[in-house]
Amino acid sequence: MTRRIDIDTMRRRRDIDGLVTALFEPEEIVRLTAVDALGSVGDERALEPLERLKFSDSDAGVRRAASFAHARVVGRLADRKSAEGRSRES
Repeated sequence: MTRRIDIDTMRRRRDIDGLVTALFEPEEIVRLTAVDALGSVGDERALEPLERLKFSDSDAGVRRAASFAHARVVGRLADRKSAEGRSRES
């Protein structure tokens, strides 16, 4: 069983695999916390699990949170790509 405090530790360590695993925990609060953590970390490995979860989770709140987190990751990745392009132009 994954606890909320474990999610915070995984977020700090950028443990994407652990956070993705937490998406399948039975407790809604654990899934919500893992979704939020994945959105804030912004790693592209989170895209597919978040995409899947935003359509398949049994809880509407988790689905909404997964949709928002997915958009955050997409935005962070786009920002990074844009910044890399600008730095190459300089």
